[in-house]
This record gives sequence, structure tokens and C-alpha cells, in this order.
Amino acid sequence: MAGDDRRRGSFTAQQETGPRWRASAIDVARRRTLVGLSGLFMAVAGSTPVRAQGSRSCVLTPEAGEGPFYLDPNLVRSDITAGQPGAPLQLALEVVRAGDCATLANARVDVWHADGLGLYSGYEKQSGVGGISTAAAVGQQYLRGTQFTDAAGRVQFRTIFPSWYGGRTPHVHFKVFLGGNEVVASQIFFPDEISKEVFAEWQPYRAHASKRSTFNDNDPIKQGIYSDVTRLRASYAAKAVLVVARR
Repeated sequence: MAGDDRRRGSFTAQQETGPRWRASAIDVARRRTLVGLSGLFMAVAGSTPVRAQGSRSCVLTPEAGEGPFYLDPNLVRSDITAGQPGAPLQLALEVVRAGDCATLANARVDVWHADGLGLYSGYEKQSGVGGISTAAAVGQQYLRGTQFTDAAGRVQFRTIFPSWYGGRTPHVHFKVFLGGNEVVASQIFFPDEISKEVFAEWQPYRAHASKRSTFNDNDPIKQGIYSDVTRLRASYAAKAVLVVARR
């Protein structure tokens, strides 16, 4: 209970501080375009700092909605794994403003996603990868968390690679709040070749990989953004830019 109180106290203090925009220092020497499934484009890191990108570089992240499995447990934490098995994933996100790419400090970022069997914590009625019990997910809060962006507009989460589940390709949900107001709820996707690799090599995904029938190209909810994923020695690192409206 004391731990929960500390989390809520930190959460409240951060909310009272409020968000702060500042001119961007986005790196562009090895700029790589991240293609959103809606066909939108965004730019990410390199090595040469500049003050801001051009007006076409930071296009608004498409709204996808929160979906049916959102919870707000006020868990301010960077490690959201909570002992869940799966391929380790370091998720780095940057919040910038549409148009001028200014970064945003102290923005609240919520993330949540399915576990290695396609189940969301806290819910009983869900399909997962099919043919499995959902009992272990009920009343839990794993793979959910909140962070507040630093002075460079960045947050990081330690988690696992999300599984596919009935009718959906692997993805991470997120929300961004400015001053307590939700400004976007959307999702982050992963390249299919990375998902295929993870599901072939790691448990518990491998035992159910043959049942997967939904991929990036036939997922029914295409609004969102791709992440840029790198395989490390025994884990993965993904990064994405979340572009929100000017306020």
C-alpha cells in the first residue's frame, strides 16, 4: 500500500508541474523515416543536432483509440515487465510537436500491451492466441505503466515483445497527456520480419506461432506508427516518435 501511495504521489507531483515545449534538437545525419500504417511519415535519430526539422518532417500521429483493454492504475514506472516471460524489449519514445518538431518535457505517456500469449493484464474475457486460460491475467497490472518525458521529450520502458492475438498483429498501445488532457491514443507496430524472428526463437510465442493469421498488412486497425527495431545480443530495442498537436 505504501508503494502504491508513493506512485500516486509522484504521479500527482508530475501532473502539477505541467508540460513544457522547447526547440527540437532532433538528429538527422542518419535520419530514418518511420512509416505509419496509415501512410504517414516521421523522422528519427542520427548524430548531427539541428534546431528543428522542416514542417513536413513531424506529421501528426494518427488517432487509433484506446481499444478495449485500457486501465489507468497510476503506475509510474519504467520497468513494466513484472516477471512476464518473453523476448526482452527496451522501448524508447520521443514526444514532439507536429510541424516544428519541438520536443515536450513532462508529458505523460501511458503504455500497455499484450503478454507473450496475447493476453492483457486485468481482463478475463479475451481470446489471446487461442486455446489458453485467461485466469492468470485477471486482477493483474503487468505490462502497463506511465512515464513523464525528460527535458528532451523522451521516455523509456523495459518490457517484453508483445504477442499477436486473435485478429491483431503485435502492437503497443500508448496515450499522451498534456496538462492532464489526453491528446492522442494510438499504437506502435513492429516490422513483420522482426515479429516472425521473435515468435520462431522465443517462448512462449513459439508454441503458438503456427496459429498466427493476422499480420501488418491485414490487421483491421491500421492507424498507428511503425517502430524502428534493433536486435541486440539477447534482447530487442525499439524506438518511435510520437507526434502530437500544437497546443
